[in-house]
Amino acid sequence: MTVLMMFAACYGVWQLTMLASATRTVRLPLLVLGVVAGLYGAGMLALGLQLVYTRGMAALTGDPLPEIVRTASYTVDPLIEELAKVAPFALLALLHRKVRAQWGLTDFLLLGAAGGAGFGLVEQLLRHADEAAAVTGGGPFEGWSRMQGFSFVQIWGLPDLVTSWLPTPVSYLDAFSTEAPSPDISLHLVWSALAGLGLGLLIRGSAPQRLAGVALLLFPWLDHAAYNHEVADPDGAGIINAFATPLAFLRHALWLYPLLALAAATFLDRRTLLAAKRAWPDTLTAPERAGRPALAALGGHAFAGLPWTPYFTWTYALTRRAALFSHDRVAPDDPMRQAVAQATTALDATRTAQAWRGTGLRRRDGATPRRGIKPWLPLIVWAALLIPAVLYFLPGSLPTFSGVQGLLAEPWVFPLVLVFSVAGLAWLGWQLYATGRRLRPLLAAPAADAAVRAELRLLTGFGSISAAIGSLVLGLAAGGPDQPILTSHILDAISQTLFLASLLLAMLAMVWFPPLGLAALAGGGFQLVLTAAAADFLATLAGAGALAILAAMMSGNGSGGRGDDYWEEKYGQDDPPPRQERISDANKAELEDSGWLKNRLKEPQQRRDFMKWLEQGHKQGEAHEHLRPGSPEAEAKLAEFLAEML
Repeated sequence: MTVLMMFAACYGVWQLTMLASATRTVRLPLLVLGVVAGLYGAGMLALGLQLVYTRGMAALTGDPLPEIVRTASYTVDPLIEELAKVAPFALLALLHRKVRAQWGLTDFLLLGAAGGAGFGLVEQLLRHADEAAAVTGGGPFEGWSRMQGFSFVQIWGLPDLVTSWLPTPVSYLDAFSTEAPSPDISLHLVWSALAGLGLGLLIRGSAPQRLAGVALLLFPWLDHAAYNHEVADPDGAGIINAFATPLAFLRHALWLYPLLALAAATFLDRRTLLAAKRAWPDTLTAPERAGRPALAALGGHAFAGLPWTPYFTWTYALTRRAALFSHDRVAPDDPMRQAVAQATTALDATRTAQAWRGTGLRRRDGATPRRGIKPWLPLIVWAALLIPAVLYFLPGSLPTFSGVQGLLAEPWVFPLVLVFSVAGLAWLGWQLYATGRRLRPLLAAPAADAAVRAELRLLTGFGSISAAIGSLVLGLAAGGPDQPILTSHILDAISQTLFLASLLLAMLAMVWFPPLGLAALAGGGFQLVLTAAAADFLATLAGAGALAILAAMMSGNGSGGRGDDYWEEKYGQDDPPPRQERISDANKAELEDSGWLKNRLKEPQQRRDFMKWLEQGHKQGEAHEHLRPGSPEAEAKLAEFLAEML
């Protein structure tokens, strides 16, 4: 059940993402992290603010808490939730100039939709993840349902989801309706998509567009409040009730809201990109300068060297858009612009099938596979700590194996679950510390993508830890794993979930903080990570290594040529700098102590870790290829190292 609920939340984001392919710069992995940030970050932020407000008002006024909660559900709570869903992306934009410059309006809309999908998902998981024993149905293709009063709680099957537009994870169906049931549209996703576009207009738009942005931020709150008012106080009076009827009528066209918003964002982004291409002609490929449309020109590059070139060309296209969006906000010598211009030249040099002949995966740095169990201990510990959460939410959410959820709540098993949870909290805290230490060089990269991924992971981790600690405190006070963690309504979903479900949902966030061993397991000693492969392949093919710099930038490092001064001082301007050189271990200090590496990795321990990573599989004294500071190959290897660390 929970897998289908998670799929439904991500599927709606994917649908919008595919429609936005002409102007977006954000990648699907970042949008998935946006869903997770909505689940753990926005969800926990909204819950905390609602707890503070309702408890505070009860203490100040002396009114009954249930009455305050009911009133807040259609007044303050919708405002808190709508702001919380876009808060992570607003914070990123406020903190980072590169985010404000490189994200287009389409990107803000998609990230808003992702945050809303995650927020809606956490509400549904908290309400229904522990109901596997009570549902009936045929399985993942037919879905499951449960009678609740005079309505059905419906968890949709896979065919219903994939044929629906922006489907919600769970629907509530009238038991007496004669209409054929179908998945509802995800309200939170639609509201947050509009708010995301509003945020983008406030950050990137002109004065009239900023006014439209304010309206797009206010409309979801008003519609959300009116919707909740119909449920909590349908016969009441007041300002919100006056808007309820017209907003309910407009909600019949809810499916159209994100399409209109996406059309507007695409139109404005296309206009920005066309202006940028006129201002920066050196970022256009040769076919584009000859008059061919971008789609046709890049399509020719994409099929030049199958199977590698489609991914590389798509990465280039997204990166170039990010640079073009910033054309009126940065200086002409901006490193991002320079790197994209160099990458464009390199791409033109490799647009024939002849240039790609013989390309294939090869060993990385001559490394041999690591032997023994010690290198895999972090991966083993990580997987072991996830066992209770995985059992609860995967097999345990199926009616056939619903006994697993009850088993984990048994008095003789639950203490062990608590031990795993506390150990998981400690592990997650250590991962947060490690991610924070690696953040500085990512922030220095010309492209914002890698730093944003790291910061969303940090937000996810902090939200998960807060949720786990809160669940432990409130759940143990409530009296056991099968008790609701709150005795009165605050966020409706949290009042219905059990302590065990809330705790394990918080611990499931560990999935997004895999240990280093997982990267090694996925790679198996080979270059299976396509970004790293692009750095090596295209550095060789393009001669100057410009696309290696581009791939390094997208992995979280690179400078667009900041190593040039080093080479001019060391070798002179007339001599081409060597890319690699065979030397012995005695000369490795040059790389570790170089100003180039110290500028990229501020912490001495990070530099030592990088050197150890390079030396994996080498014997002491054995001659091997050694990276020269500041070279494109060094940039690419450092980017690959940082990508694995994430």
